[in-house]
Amino acid sequence: MINQYDAFAYIADQLPQIKNDLLLRGQDGDIYRSMQVLTDYTKRMAIGHDFKMVEKCMSLVEKIYRKGTALVRNAVENIFIFSFSSMMSTCNPVEWRIIQSCMPSDLYLIYVKQVTCHSA
Repeated sequence: MINQYDAFAYIADQLPQIKNDLLLRGQDGDIYRSMQVLTDYTKRMAIGHDFKMVEKCMSLVEKIYRKGTALVRNAVENIFIFSFSSMMSTCNPVEWRIIQSCMPSDLYLIYVKQVTCHSA
């Protein structure tokens, strides 16, 4: 199982370009802050049309989610997946379709569940 400290190290290892941000905002192992750094980076990549990096971030989050502890999974759902709606509002329909195609099915299903629960 991946705990919050393992997730921090895994993100820093897989995305060295955000390691400094992680160290500044998530150095105490706070998974919510670490996930927010990763979310912010993913959004920047989507806005910048770097969809290969968006796909890499999505894949990274999926691995963390699948193997994560309950705390880690909760952070992924409440920070990363919750941010999909704000990503959608900043993209045009074509960009949003590309981003959707980058989403692993597990993450997309959780997003759909969140949206349908909040709209009911």
